[in-house]
Amino acid sequence: MKAKVWFVSALGGTVLALAAFAGYIITIDPFFHYHRPLSGLAYTIDNSRYQNDGIVKHFQYDTLITGSSMTSNFKTTECDALFGGTSVKTPFHGGTFKEVNDHMEAAILANPNLRTVIRCLDEGNFTQDKDYVNYDGIPYYLYDRNPFNDTEYVWNKNVFMLSDTVLLDTREGRQMTSFDEYLRWAEQYEYGREQVLSYYARPGQGTHEKKLADVERETTLGNIRQNVTKAAREHPEITFYYYFSPYSVCYWDVEVVRPGKLEWYMDLQQTVIEEILTCDNIRLYSFDDNGELTCDLNHYKDPSHYNGEISSLILQWMKDDVGRLTKENYKAYLQRLYEFYGAYDYDSIYTEKEEAK
Repeated sequence: MKAKVWFVSALGGTVLALAAFAGYIITIDPFFHYHRPLSGLAYTIDNSRYQNDGIVKHFQYDTLITGSSMTSNFKTTECDALFGGTSVKTPFHGGTFKEVNDHMEAAILANPNLRTVIRCLDEGNFTQDKDYVNYDGIPYYLYDRNPFNDTEYVWNKNVFMLSDTVLLDTREGRQMTSFDEYLRWAEQYEYGREQVLSYYARPGQGTHEKKLADVERETTLGNIRQNVTKAAREHPEITFYYYFSPYSVCYWDVEVVRPGKLEWYMDLQQTVIEEILTCDNIRLYSFDDNGELTCDLNHYKDPSHYNGEISSLILQWMKDDVGRLTKENYKAYLQRLYEFYGAYDYDSIYTEKEEAK
């Protein structure tokens, strides 16, 4: 009898302890899995793949800014001032089109008030398989609607410690991370020619111009149709502001011109543009033909990543319809790219690098 009583008491105590543990995490909820932030608590937002899903499902907003690290330097305060409404920012560093689109569709499903999406389309991701995801360990148990696998969240020692951190930061007078600050890296790096050229490994000159193969075209169209235009077709009530990430002239030299892929790249862009322009509620922008941007290496920390000032300008440009591609002007835009980057004096960049050694 004593053994039975002890067993029942021990079992009951264990259940109560587990319930208290889970209840504490559910109440604080540092990943916003169950609810929006509790008023007055100093939540730290710094983990995109664990917190972005909860942000789009439980925060109040009508504008979503999302994409790869190219969107990390946007400020939601600037976006709100330009476009009106209330925005949230949910970048995915290294995010593929598939990962970002799945997130965007989760936001659309969760938020009937969503009216505007601002999203970067990384040109280096065009030819990816439509289902490609390049990040291991994505916490899908936070993304689905299955309550049974929430055990990985509510009985997680690290999450318990994060909940403690929220209360500790609150007691010490800290504030919740703003979306202007969230994953913003602009102030963490140096910019300019020296920085960019430190990444600049110039390949040998290609011997002939490559052509976009049929299989590459079909893979690209599959990627764009599933992960870019499908949501727009299904949700005509939402306006999608999409822009191509403006890489520097060094990127064009290393990745496009030197390997003999300029015609390939133009054909690739044309394939993507023509598919996207079939959707009337997508506003597509590109700034690749802005030489004052792409050829001024003071805007870049490496061949592709631009600074916070350019992020601010991109918001302003999209609001003012600067750089918008339409059915009427996109072929002229492609011709400008072909002529400009095809004739650019890349040797001068390489010479300056050698002289800097």
